[in-house]
Amino acid sequence: MGRMAAHTGQEITFDQMLNHEHEYAPGVEKLGLDSPSPLMPDAKGKYPVPMPGTVKDREYGVPGAA
Repeated sequence: MGRMAAHTGQEITFDQMLNHEHEYAPGVEKLGLDSPSPLMPDAKGKYPVPMPGTVKDREYGVPGAA
């Protein structure tokens, strides 16, 4: 709930937290020791960062990221 509030810049209620569609780690059930990281750096080696209040429907400012 706190992570959701911090990363979206919104006040989050308990009901919103329980009923949201946000997926924090897409494909987490398929992750293994040899799997690539679900969050990868761009061509310059920079990782996406949360954009609280700007991007409200997902955790990071990159479409498709968790």
